Amino acid sequence: MALTRILTTAIALTLSTLSVTTAHAQVPDREYWRWFEVEVVLFKHTSEQTIREQFPLQVSAIPITLGNDLLTPYHNRSYPALRGGLDSCEPLAEQSELNLRIDCQFEHEDVWIPIPGNPLTPPTRTQELAKTDVIIDGRGGDINSARQAFLMPESVHELTETRQQLVNKGLVKPLLHVAWRQPVFSERDNKTIRLFAGEQFTNEFNYDGLTKQSLGGTSVERRLQQGSLVEQVETLLQKVDAEQVIFTNADSQAPKPLDDTSQLPELIWELDGLLHIFLIGNYLHIDSDFNLRETTAIESAMSDLKQQAQHALSGKSSEQPFLRAYPFKQRRRVISHETHYFDHPKMGMVIQIRRTDLSARRY
Repeated sequence: MALTRILTTAIALTLSTLSVTTAHAQVPDREYWRWFEVEVVLFKHTSEQTIREQFPLQVSAIPITLGNDLLTPYHNRSYPALRGGLDSCEPLAEQSELNLRIDCQFEHEDVWIPIPGNPLTPPTRTQELAKTDVIIDGRGGDINSARQAFLMPESVHELTETRQQLVNKGLVKPLLHVAWRQPVFSERDNKTIRLFAGEQFTNEFNYDGLTKQSLGGTSVERRLQQGSLVEQVETLLQKVDAEQVIFTNADSQAPKPLDDTSQLPELIWELDGLLHIFLIGNYLHIDSDFNLRETTAIESAMSDLKQQAQHALSGKSSEQPFLRAYPFKQRRRVISHETHYFDHPKMGMVIQIRRTDLSARRY
């Protein structure tokens, strides 16, 4: 019996070691990485289309923290030469109140540590952007020495004419035109690229689409009409008979606040999501997962029938602003150097994946 336990333990340890070794063997050494150049044009439709597909109000959360974000560092790029020409700010200790100005430079501001919540840390350029650039002009890089994906300059864009043709038809609005180079691995390695673009809605809406101060719950001013309880009931019944009030189950379709937002973006963009390019054997595949946002209005979510009745008697509108999310999820096998078009009732994507000198398998 003791010998059996010893043999069982030894076999288990051996298999565990082999499985770990196999798992690590899936990602080759950097010198064997297969590099490709990717160019993407993302746009939204501006013409009204008949949408047969039903999209839920509840946002489909995309954990963007798992993706490689190339755009935030690009938008956050600083210009020390321009800042060097600014006058010096008044020392903070001599100011009557904390006032971080942008028309002057503080002493040693370049070495301020960006600790989360630090009031001395100025907001990043990305946080202050009302809208992102459509065309991204990266600095480029060297695939022979790079250890991660990097943005390419506008000069390598081959889809410019395609983007312009779409604009000339007057049916779409480009949101993002970007190119980068990245190593491409197997699907299980899950090396995704995060892309975001368009208008920023952070100050007005939460990720779930509800306003920062939602009209539901305590934010609605419930001023009941003057009169007795009997008069209020009669008024309510008249509204129901006239179909001015329809009582609903608040839990049926109303969007709910998200419980876990740890892997969700802090900034809310018109378009945000992940693009996964991977290899199955020698065949390239694309798996896209985006949310396109549009402002609209929805019925306020009332927690119970009493709250709905009180709101109806207050005479106020039951609608509230809402940032709706339209999910874009498509997966396809593609061929390098060909232009591929991904369509959707609300948006579209044009993409090319081009081979580089280091695209071929080298092991």
